[in-house]
Amino acid sequence: MTLLELEKLANELNIPVIGVAPWPLPVEASLHLDTPYPCPFTNGTIDERLQGSTTMLAPQSAIVCLFPYYVPWEGNTNVARYCWGDDYHIVVRQYLERLVAVLRERYPNDSFEIHCDTSPLADRYMAYLAGLGFYGWNQTFINPTWGSYTVIGTIMTTLSLEPSAPLSESCLQCGACLRACPGKALQGNHLDYRTCKSYLTQCKGELSEEEEQIIEKTPLIFGCDVCQEVCPHNRNVPMTPIPEFQRVMPYIEAVELEGMTNKEFKAKYGHKAWAWRGKKVLLRNADIVRKERYERK
Repeated sequence: MTLLELEKLANELNIPVIGVAPWPLPVEASLHLDTPYPCPFTNGTIDERLQGSTTMLAPQSAIVCLFPYYVPWEGNTNVARYCWGDDYHIVVRQYLERLVAVLRERYPNDSFEIHCDTSPLADRYMAYLAGLGFYGWNQTFINPTWGSYTVIGTIMTTLSLEPSAPLSESCLQCGACLRACPGKALQGNHLDYRTCKSYLTQCKGELSEEEEQIIEKTPLIFGCDVCQEVCPHNRNVPMTPIPEFQRVMPYIEAVELEGMTNKEFKAKYGHKAWAWRGKKVLLRNADIVRKERYERK
């Protein structure tokens, strides 16, 4: 199968961006995955990420897909954009399962394995190798068409495919994200997760005064979009073509959560990407943001 044939098949299934990364990963891969401050939410060690936690004996290729999630919005919001639609873990897997079903029919002797942000797979680096974009100073993965508002899904396979070529385009390095970051977590070539608002809003337990001060700088009670909002690569990006991401709920009513049991919370919001942390953390963050607004008055 050629890349053009793969792209045609993906587009028929409403997957707008697809490429092929080589497997095994090149020897220099560890240099791209290493960081002085590895985030605790990152699955696996570097060695595990190089291996991809695959159950296949001899994968030959990695099919990498991007799923845009940007939806224009002018109203209030208090969760990061990637959480507005249905949980991307579920949505991306459903799309990849449809793609795998067609590939299995055409190549019954080959194996296929789906990954979507739930294994140590080095998805951003593999998306780079697959020619789908480049790294930004804000540590997001940026596609020339869809900006950084995308999530990544990968299919490991024994099918031998010609790898795509990485893009020559790169981040403008304008520094807007570094200046705007609420916790000054961006260092240009890496992210210090310890002062990243997105990370702090997902941490359990009590926070220090300094950590609360970072959270209270913007209204979001889960995640943070500041570095993406100021990025020039995100200007005029199109709305997502994924229907599941177009059904948005940009705002969480904290008052409603307070009266919910955990079972009720899961039943109503289990299909949202922010629900995995539970309502306790969300309510804590809402209190921090609310306190800041009250004191400002």
